[in-house]
Amino acid sequence: MVSSNRIADTARQLPAALRRIEQQAARDAGQPLAQALVDAQRSATRQWLHATTRQALPSPTALDRYIAAVKQLLADAFRGKGKLAADTIRIAAFNSAQLSAKQASALAAAMSGEPTPPMQPAIGPEAATAADAVPAAVEDEHHRALALLTAASITALGFAGVTGVINRARRAVTRIARHAAVAVTSAASHAATAVARAIGPTTRLLWVAEPGACPACGAYAGRSVVAGRRFPAALSLNPQRTVFATAPTGPPLHPHCRCWTIPYSPTWPVDGTPLPALLRRAARTERRAA
Repeated sequence: MVSSNRIADTARQLPAALRRIEQQAARDAGQPLAQALVDAQRSATRQWLHATTRQALPSPTALDRYIAAVKQLLADAFRGKGKLAADTIRIAAFNSAQLSAKQASALAAAMSGEPTPPMQPAIGPEAATAADAVPAAVEDEHHRALALLTAASITALGFAGVTGVINRARRAVTRIARHAAVAVTSAASHAATAVARAIGPTTRLLWVAEPGACPACGAYAGRSVVAGRRFPAALSLNPQRTVFATAPTGPPLHPHCRCWTIPYSPTWPVDGTPLPALLRRAARTERRAA
């Protein structure tokens, strides 16, 4: 008979692995655009220096040419980067789903004493939506940056105005990272749910909060629902911060949430303190220590 402490310790290790997958996905997905924007800024700087050799600002005609050139630099920098980032995030989500399914299956087998049915991991609709939304999000930041690139703003701010445009464009990299985080954790959650459903219709999903979880996620630690049902809404260990009013089907509860769920049944012969109580205790102890 397996120890509940061993199951809890093993289950609480996956969030660290999800963090590594997420961070690597954010780097890999965002790096091509980030580097392209660095190159665009260097080129914009050289062209500015060339256009302002003898004056603080380019002449009106030269300024128009300069703005057109910077727009082209941005267009070149952004071209294809949203699609590339989305493809990279999908790969990371699949890796997350594979790892989650493997871990969830192993934990369920250890608790139940029975092998889990074989299954092919999939990233699920939430992760797919997060990845597919990246090209539009990247293009949105492109347009927002272009909106700042006007003759009036450059005349008023000089090259600082151009720098502001490039910095605004870099928000696209931040949005890529946010989408990567949602996709990775959503895929892990979907895979664990698929494992629970494969085991049987009464198998529950037990919420495992990542170490150091926020007050909201900490309140879900140790709670369980039948796969496909929703967890209670608006839980929090801090009554002043019940900010998630919608009842979740599982993690992620928020961007960069690395909680996950594992298959669970109170009838499985696990030795020691009941697993939900262990997970609940760990989350609350960590919150008090924070």
